[in-house]
Amino acid sequence: MANYNKNAGYGRGLTSFVRTQVPTFGNIMVLFNSSDSDEANYMHAQEVFTPDPDGLVRFYTSLATAEAAMESNNNDVLLLDANSTHSLTGELAISENRKHFIGMDGGGRMKGQGARVQTADGTAAISVLHVSGTRNTFRNLKIIQGDNEATSLNVLKESGESSLYQNCQFMHGLATRLGGLTTYDILMSGDSTEFHRCTIGQSTLARTAGGAGVAFDVITTAAKSTLWKDCIFQVLTTSADYEFVRVVATSDLHFDHIFINPVFMAAISDAGSCITVDSATQSVSGLNAGNVLMVNPATNATRLGQASDNDNFKIVGSDGETTLVGIGLAAT
Repeated sequence: MANYNKNAGYGRGLTSFVRTQVPTFGNIMVLFNSSDSDEANYMHAQEVFTPDPDGLVRFYTSLATAEAAMESNNNDVLLLDANSTHSLTGELAISENRKHFIGMDGGGRMKGQGARVQTADGTAAISVLHVSGTRNTFRNLKIIQGDNEATSLNVLKESGESSLYQNCQFMHGLATRLGGLTTYDILMSGDSTEFHRCTIGQSTLARTAGGAGVAFDVITTAAKSTLWKDCIFQVLTTSADYEFVRVVATSDLHFDHIFINPVFMAAISDAGSCITVDSATQSVSGLNAGNVLMVNPATNATRLGQASDNDNFKIVGSDGETTLVGIGLAAT
């Protein structure tokens, strides 16, 4: 019989490999969907990741239970199996610090991630995740708002400090919620938050009203010093009033916000009713503080920003609202 304990054979090789992918000193836990119990990797992981000598459980089938077992400030890591969806029955509030969530699908995807986190319909989850802690990490995850309640407006609500999102997608999974003017993929109020190679939105379900992909809006304090690098912002919409990035109120920004190589793309479906949008970004005029720098942006929107934004939204290579820098042009 094969040996799957953590000290020998396959088990030792698996734990050694996992540790090379997880550069922390914290505990490693794993999450599987209980419906996959007939699969070999489920059974092997269950045998390898047994409780430690202190009694800490390492193998979980509930994301909420696993998150609660992670110790704040210990740099614990939860590895999410990438075969099935990990369901939540309400908003998962991550208010503690230095917890790290990694989808085990091989990594590198900007969308189509195998490790999916989704809220169940009918639970009235305001968002899928509300991250308010410090230095939490999310990698290789597809995060889906699956609730169609009137209060289920966001996918991610971010009000933490130094959160890192890498190779994640944030999207609404039900068309019902895409008809709201205050429906956002990300409600942003974080401090020093970073997004790397992420996809914000989706292009398969049509929005029928304005709304925004990312809305900077105070949750506890104004957003400070965010970084968005190599991210794709996408939408399928019947309303030209949609914006990929929006600053809602005059007190919603502080300090610098940098977008490097952002792509703002409104998809056109074969149904013929979906259109591009008027403005990729929009800020309320008269911001009290804070500014945005767009570096090498690209979009098929009519314009990158509006005239009232120009004091606070600067585009590298741009001479203002009328510029064609970053605007996709028809081939001639």
